[in-house]
Amino acid sequence: METLNKTIKKLTEHDYQQLLSAVVGRKNNKPYSVLEAARHHDYDENKMMEVLSVNPSTYYTLKSRLNEKIAAYLAKNMDNPINALKEKVAMVPAMLFGNDREVSIRALKNLEKQLIEYDLSNELITVYKALARLSMHNGDYDFYEREYNRHVAYSLAVVKAEDLFFEFTKRAGLYQLTREQSDLDALQTTLRELTNISELYHGHRLFVIYNIVHIYYLCINTQRKENLQALEIEIDNILQQIRKHFETYEMDTFYQSIRFIVDFLYFEYYTRTGNMVRAEHHYQLINRQVPDISFKPVFSFYVMQYLNASVERFLAGGDISGLTGISNELETNFDTENNDPYPFIHFQRYLAISKFYTGDYSGAAKCINSLRNDISMKKFFHTDVECKLFQALNYCMIGEDGLCNQLLQSVKRQVSEDEANYESANMFIRMIKTALKPDEFRRKVSKLNDTWHAFSNGNTGTRRIMSFLKLDESALRRMANPIKD
Repeated sequence: METLNKTIKKLTEHDYQQLLSAVVGRKNNKPYSVLEAARHHDYDENKMMEVLSVNPSTYYTLKSRLNEKIAAYLAKNMDNPINALKEKVAMVPAMLFGNDREVSIRALKNLEKQLIEYDLSNELITVYKALARLSMHNGDYDFYEREYNRHVAYSLAVVKAEDLFFEFTKRAGLYQLTREQSDLDALQTTLRELTNISELYHGHRLFVIYNIVHIYYLCINTQRKENLQALEIEIDNILQQIRKHFETYEMDTFYQSIRFIVDFLYFEYYTRTGNMVRAEHHYQLINRQVPDISFKPVFSFYVMQYLNASVERFLAGGDISGLTGISNELETNFDTENNDPYPFIHFQRYLAISKFYTGDYSGAAKCINSLRNDISMKKFFHTDVECKLFQALNYCMIGEDGLCNQLLQSVKRQVSEDEANYESANMFIRMIKTALKPDEFRRKVSKLNDTWHAFSNGNTGTRRIMSFLKLDESALRRMANPIKD
């Protein structure tokens, strides 16, 4: 609401009335009330929902659609400095044939300053080539030719950095599915290439791209919470600087498309460091926006990172409504495909986790079974083991002992090839087998408690499995009880 308020208040009265007419249609409907409140008041989200008499889900859907309409209208009808600059650049070739060389050079130098401010390297290439040609007889030719060559190199570097920005999401997702050293090496290679580019060239776009990738890498790969906590001030300063760049270059399409990532990163960072008070602040800012963001396939990695962090939030605080509140919308909106395996697999896992913690063990087992039917998991050994064990646990919870044992035997054969890295998987198998064996109930519950604690203590490192799992006393008692429900 704060961003909307600032945008609407900046408009002249004439522009505001034009916006009202174009965006909200008839008067006194809900979009009209939102714009009027943004123009004349400083309501927060809760007050606005009270004024409209709507629930949070309806309000955030309304606001999201209204924001899209406003952005489209403003982009079409308001002065856009970037478009204006690009129109001037289109006229640069004609300046070579002007009547006054000095006037053309002064105009080009003025345009150069504006293009530098917006970091428009491609357009600067055109300007520097024109300046070099106009300066062949006044001694500045070599200088502008060097600037031309430098900006050609810089422009190529930005394109490469953007390629690595998207490549990172693919490799980061793959590493989280396999936990293989070779995939970690590939991920580190991507980061190293991006680091080299950002050290060779300076510019706000490279700063933004590099630091988003770097912070996600730290959150994914840093094992010790204390090491992440030590970076809090540095990461906060970086994210604040990224946010300033987004605000400064508010007409930049790339920036406006990814501006949500700042709050996503804050939420993931604070969740992983255990600072749930600060994580909660960013969760409240972004949670209702997630279904709308999930519509866009290019953001599937970031949405999945957010959902995984929201599972950690649930484990820390037990807010089941926070875990499951947007599940139905995501099932409709989040268009994952099996050729992009990380969001495809982890989203089904997220749905299964949500069902597990609401007591729908049959639904959770069906989610995992459907996933394993929809995509071959052979390439993702680590995730395959994890999903089979989670499915087996859910079968144990509903008394499907035969199906449970089949999965346990399958996992046992798989991990026999890598016993050292999957001792925790063997411990979890022993725990479920203990639950399935006939024994005196209290003795069985005691054994399950001991095995669960041993599993929790030993389940560490990069091959940690089912970090999303938290079994309380009632869950262990259900596992031990041969009579379900």
